[in-house]
Amino acid sequence: MVANIVNIATHVARQAAQPSAAVMAADPDKTIRVARFFSYPKGLLYFMAGFLALLTIYHFISLRYTYATRNRVVAPTKTRGKISLYRIPATIADTFRALAFRWVIPIGNSYSLNLTEVFLTMGYICIVFTWTLINTTTIAGVKVEPHYYANRAGTIAASQIPILAALGMRNNIFSLLTGVSFDKINFLHRAVARTLCVLIWLHGAGRFAVGLDGDEALVNRWVQCGLVAASALTLLCILSLRPMRELSYEIFHIVHFLFVFIFLLSMYFHLTGRNLIYYGAWPTFIVWGVERLLRVVRIVVFNFGYFKPKSKKSRELDATVSVLSPHFVRVTMRRPSHFHWRPGQSVYLAFPSISTLPLESHPFTISTIDTRNKTDKELVFLVRVRTGFTQRLSLVAEDEPVKVYLDGPYSSPPLLIGYHTIIMIAGGSGVAFTLPLLLDILERSKREKAVCQKVVFAWAIRDADHIQWITDSLSPALDNIPDTMTVDIQLFVTAAVQGAQAWEDDSVENDVEEKNSSNGSDPKILESPLVRVRQGRPNLKTLISDEISNASGAISVSVLQVCGNRVLANAVRGALRVPRPLDVLRGGPTVSLHVEAFGSAIFRFC
Repeated sequence: MVANIVNIATHVARQAAQPSAAVMAADPDKTIRVARFFSYPKGLLYFMAGFLALLTIYHFISLRYTYATRNRVVAPTKTRGKISLYRIPATIADTFRALAFRWVIPIGNSYSLNLTEVFLTMGYICIVFTWTLINTTTIAGVKVEPHYYANRAGTIAASQIPILAALGMRNNIFSLLTGVSFDKINFLHRAVARTLCVLIWLHGAGRFAVGLDGDEALVNRWVQCGLVAASALTLLCILSLRPMRELSYEIFHIVHFLFVFIFLLSMYFHLTGRNLIYYGAWPTFIVWGVERLLRVVRIVVFNFGYFKPKSKKSRELDATVSVLSPHFVRVTMRRPSHFHWRPGQSVYLAFPSISTLPLESHPFTISTIDTRNKTDKELVFLVRVRTGFTQRLSLVAEDEPVKVYLDGPYSSPPLLIGYHTIIMIAGGSGVAFTLPLLLDILERSKREKAVCQKVVFAWAIRDADHIQWITDSLSPALDNIPDTMTVDIQLFVTAAVQGAQAWEDDSVENDVEEKNSSNGSDPKILESPLVRVRQGRPNLKTLISDEISNASGAISVSVLQVCGNRVLANAVRGALRVPRPLDVLRGGPTVSLHVEAFGSAIFRFC
């Protein structure tokens, strides 16, 4: 889309940039510069579109293969056979996943990038600056001549602004085509922003080196707007660094909105000075407008009762907040039958009476599954109480129901079909993500022949009373499990373990306070032979290794990383990061890992 708009802009802008015969005689390089000024941004966009097309083709082929083989039953065996050449593709894929996605580079204390994310970031930086600085030698042999790269840098930067905007939105075409959730590609949004910041200053430095004369002098408003846009983007990049975001999201949200508005408005007037608004301005506004329109439509459709004056239906949409423990609450609400979601997806919730900002909303994972009923559906959220919004939410617990607007669903949880063994691991409130995955598997196993052969559900909690959080949902699901599937639910109580805070996001609170919240009753779920309660932290390496040794088909491992706590996710990655090519060639299982990141520094609430 951006490339097509660039083609339209080329004809308009070329008229203003076309050199006269006298100018060509005085400056023989100008014809070449003008041609590359228009062709290089398009070339970069075509290259990026080609790469996106490859990822899209891979995604849809992978989906097609997954659904085609979902009912395949693998004969159980604990022994490995001879090396089979037919398993070379599976071996290559499994080795690639182990190296590309499970080896991470830590950045600070609460963030890390895997090798694939590093490769994509560095790759983007390299291709942008290659298209900007390549072929900048004059006819006379002067290398990296400012006349060549100055305007080209600005045009390329302008052509990338719509991509920057799309990557930062909840509904974006990249997630639609690749199947990767917007929160998982948000690192590219930040990488593009910082790259464009450098590129814009390179454009400005080149123009200063050439000389700002005539209608390009600094006294002209369109030139001043360019300087304002560059300054706004620079401040935005500095104030959007992770430590700044973690200090106070509410303040970050206001600052982010303010500087984005200044940047886009200034950029528009700057591009107007050279009839280039179709390169970056209008495409960006179109992308932003379409995304906001989709969001408004969703909000109206899924909260329609609130938009009908004096409607009795509006009260049925209100949420009730109940206390689970001093540091956890449960939010329950109902939504119309046409609202659908996949297990593990999240939604953004806005509580007008609780939020401090007019459009403030926060993401929460739906801990129930879509029942496909014709009546209204119940949505349940397990919320960890911290400071700010969640603390204000806990203060209205047990009071009257509160109005809540829902926007979603979002995120791309794993598609758990076609696996021999499925392992789900969570700590504390991370069960809000793994519980619906488990409930969906149990529900499908009762109406489908081959869902999987074994399910392992591991949950590390601070106190045994936390088991009651999931009793009402899980107990009925454990009835009438088919004999063809083994269910192993392991609950690890870590209260007596030294240093247990590394595992659960709720463990930093006082033990006595948690104990005082206990009602002393034993949950019904503990009576099930499928449930085992253990003391201490789980040995994840042993747990995963045992399942790999016993499995004869593909394995899926899902884990939730909560609020910047990387320890649990890194422990799982560490158990799976060593490639096993010989084992896979001899019939061993391939392993897929899905790490769901959740927290204010990970999600962008915009």
